[in-house]
Amino acid sequence: MPSSKLIIFNFVSFQLLWWACVLSAGTGKEDTLLCLIGLLTLLHLHWVEGWEQSLPLILTALTGCIFDQVVYSMGWVSFDNQSEAISYIPSWMIGLWLAFACTLNVSMRWLQHQLTLAALLGAIFGPLAYVGAEKLGAVTLPGPTSDLAWIALEWGLVLPLLLWIRATFNPTLQVRPV
Repeated sequence: MPSSKLIIFNFVSFQLLWWACVLSAGTGKEDTLLCLIGLLTLLHLHWVEGWEQSLPLILTALTGCIFDQVVYSMGWVSFDNQSEAISYIPSWMIGLWLAFACTLNVSMRWLQHQLTLAALLGAIFGPLAYVGAEKLGAVTLPGPTSDLAWIALEWGLVLPLLLWIRATFNPTLQVRPV
């Protein structure tokens, strides 16, 4: 079980990375930020979860990216400052998913066996993150009410799925004390 300090550090780190990713949107620094998050993910695996957790961590990040790609492809969200010729989610979103995947076995671990609650929390807080990103100019929700309903459905499905994936690999998890 992760220590209280590690849980708090993990939670605060993700919040800071969320702000960094959203504020970097359209600045030309998104790829640099993605590299930094990649490095932080490697450090997380080395010091916190162990290398045996790299596959489930990457699998959860990739699953999140696929879900958001669907949201983007359906037109429920558009990314400001992104050329219309680009038909995939921006690198800062990929970075967000990597950072989020690092929370699933640490600060969000308590939800791994409470999937109904995870679905409810995902349906509430997932859309709120998009609203925050829209207020900061990173995304646009073309039809806010209906788009947020679809995003709530997405997050109500994706959060329990990601937690289930990570919990499935937990027998090998050896969270290191900080």
